Amino acid sequence: MYALQKQAGGSFIGWNEVIEKMVGGEAKVKDVCADCNNRVLGELDAYGKNLLSESGILVHNYLKRTVTLQYDYALLLRWLLKISFNSSRTDGAHSHLFEEHIAFILGAAEVPSRYRVATAAYLASSVALDQSQLNVEPFRTAARGSSTLNPFLVRICYGFDPRCDFYTLRINIFGPLVFYMLIFNEGTLPGHAASAVRRFLKLTPGAVEMAPTTRLMQLQAGAKTWLDLYANQVQRVHSIARRG
Repeated sequence: MYALQKQAGGSFIGWNEVIEKMVGGEAKVKDVCADCNNRVLGELDAYGKNLLSESGILVHNYLKRTVTLQYDYALLLRWLLKISFNSSRTDGAHSHLFEEHIAFILGAAEVPSRYRVATAAYLASSVALDQSQLNVEPFRTAARGSSTLNPFLVRICYGFDPRCDFYTLRINIFGPLVFYMLIFNEGTLPGHAASAVRRFLKLTPGAVEMAPTTRLMQLQAGAKTWLDLYANQVQRVHSIARRG
């Protein structure tokens, strides 16, 4: 994924929460044995790459308004949790939330129930570029001759729901494709978790909940564009720049 981004000529891939600056790649976490890293976790990364490639997402500029995902829920959730867990350990946020899911990530436990981890997918819309934007970089290169832009950027982050304090929202963004994970606190009642999922889906039109019983999903582009998804990150960059 990062190789694809760098092919587009960009030197930065995301925002690092700890050092508060744009960085050129994720920090590497080297605390697993070679067998787990090369075999178990490597197979998860290979699965994720194939999922993105086969869905058509792994391109410089995604111009379609729909995407079809054919997936294995357990493998997909293991990969999403693994990536988010790695990211949380590099920035110090939420790593404790993943401790109970380590066995599942490694393929040694059952899929967590919906009231422990709920997952939803979303497809961001492209942005129409005006003539002035088409004449400047990096928009011109990223658009690849098109007047609309939906670039492949990677962001592993988190969000907040101020009305609900019994789950943490982790977000994995791969270009226009977004995966939301609602990770519930220990002891959350199934009814409360179900209510939180319904409210989240209502507040995120276009997001579709995923489940172990489904293997095929078609997403329609939602109202939010890729710029909307990066708004908080852009604001933090500007805030740090002003402080500097």
